[in-house]
Amino acid sequence: MTRYCIAACVLVAMSAALPTSRAADPFWGADPAWNLIHEPAVEKELKLSPAKSREFRRLLDEFDAKFFPLRNKPPDQAAKGVTEAMADLTNRLQSLLSESQFRRLAEIQTRQQGTAALLRPGLMTLMDYDPQQKERLERVISETLAATKELEQRATNGEPREPLEKQYAALKQDELQKVLDILSPIQKSVWQKAVGRDFDFTKLGRAKFKAPELVDSGEWLNSEKPLTLESLAGKVVVLQFYAFGCINCIRNFPTYLDWQERFRGKDVVIIGIHTPETAAEQDSTNVKEKAIEAGFKFPVLIDKTKANWNAWGNSMWPSVYLIDKQGYLRHFWPGELKWQGATGDVWMRERIEELLSEPATP
Repeated sequence: MTRYCIAACVLVAMSAALPTSRAADPFWGADPAWNLIHEPAVEKELKLSPAKSREFRRLLDEFDAKFFPLRNKPPDQAAKGVTEAMADLTNRLQSLLSESQFRRLAEIQTRQQGTAALLRPGLMTLMDYDPQQKERLERVISETLAATKELEQRATNGEPREPLEKQYAALKQDELQKVLDILSPIQKSVWQKAVGRDFDFTKLGRAKFKAPELVDSGEWLNSEKPLTLESLAGKVVVLQFYAFGCINCIRNFPTYLDWQERFRGKDVVIIGIHTPETAAEQDSTNVKEKAIEAGFKFPVLIDKTKANWNAWGNSMWPSVYLIDKQGYLRHFWPGELKWQGATGDVWMRERIEELLSEPATP
């Protein structure tokens, strides 16, 4: 097995450790296989027929509806739900895909996992480590993971990316050398077979998830009738969860007002979902008064029972979601758009403009 082939297995981990942007990932930090399977580049790699492609997307849409509500569940409950759903999805995919397509999907997933794949139960069985090898691998991989998480936190805190990326590359190169020193020639061959041929991970980053439909509470502001995402097909939807007394939410208001004017007359619909955090925020009259005071002219759905909050599995005030013209979540920003000098307002505005330029049909 060449060093190049092994290195290719861990390349994707670099982008995961030091993210350049807030992507759509509804399960931030959860099983990356869930994001991977939603990537158009992966679907293209599987070479699905048009009919199979439609079945594939319908299947993912079905499971998206199961995954979103898990986002704000307690960790143990969420992990159990995700594990069960992934097992079910895997079985359904195995029935849908040909043997070669299913194998290729597994290879890409293994490449994505990088060195961590060496400690997955299935691959561990094939590798047949002796106890000393297993212990050494666990130590090397866990130490590198801890070091990369520290770099990730430093990147999140606003440190310059370039030196951090160099440190990350050095960490992964060192990890790779240590792993190579641990594995036997036969084990390296097993790993090579598990990862298969190369895959261009630079094509990733366009994952899309079927957005949960809005749950009508019967109370809307600035809208003559209840809105649905289905009825807004062909438009880019900016969905923002907020509570009027939340200071972090209030700091996002100027950005929403800018978008309100900037995209006036274009195929962009901003929808606020007001989910109360305090007793005062339960009063619809207060919600309406504060919306007028803030200058909101866009529709606001009053979500007193948290029906939408839970359907989306939302867990933070504020949270901003961008939904494309076909009803798929494409980008997500949790928290203040300008938190500690962040430029989320600019980044999300640019993403809105990109989604506007896309066709309304696939």
